[in-house]
Amino acid sequence: NLINLIGGIHAWSIAVDSCNGESVRKAIKIAIDDEAANIDTIPITTTIDSIGAFEVPDITRSSPRQDIELKTFTVSGKIHKISDHRDGDYKVKLISDNEKYLNCEFPNPGCEALDSSYFLTQIIEARTFVEMHLDSLVGKSVTITGVGFIDIDHKYPRNSADNEMELHPVLAIDFD
Repeated sequence: NLINLIGGIHAWSIAVDSCNGESVRKAIKIAIDDEAANIDTIPITTTIDSIGAFEVPDITRSSPRQDIELKTFTVSGKIHKISDHRDGDYKVKLISDNEKYLNCEFPNPGCEALDSSYFLTQIIEARTFVEMHLDSLVGKSVTITGVGFIDIDHKYPRNSADNEMELHPVLAIDFD
């Protein structure tokens, strides 16, 4: 899968079939579900601590997009860790001054399903920023904007939002 970016062609190194596999709520994660067009793209500026304290509904593997997942959020924090998931997504873990965490995921642009995402251009631009600065991001303060998502794929034993909220997909990132 080749994607034309400003300044040239970038060939994504991740296999197109990795694409979150049979991930729970995959269509919602990458904004290809029927409700994606209804996501409010005017972000709510909030904090890492606040997102982790939002009241979220109990959901199941087949739950549709929830009201909180129809919102975009902008947060600032320090990058605690970056990991490359087996599905090709980058997970950027933000930490607040109060040692609260928020996972922010940058989808794999090599995923063919992502081609129909409502936010494809923003996802590619945010992912490209991470790739350009990958070796120097940990410890840096950044501002991230993304779509709210309740992640029930995995319950993290630590270092995630208390309510399992994430920003997925991330739509923008920049240094503070």
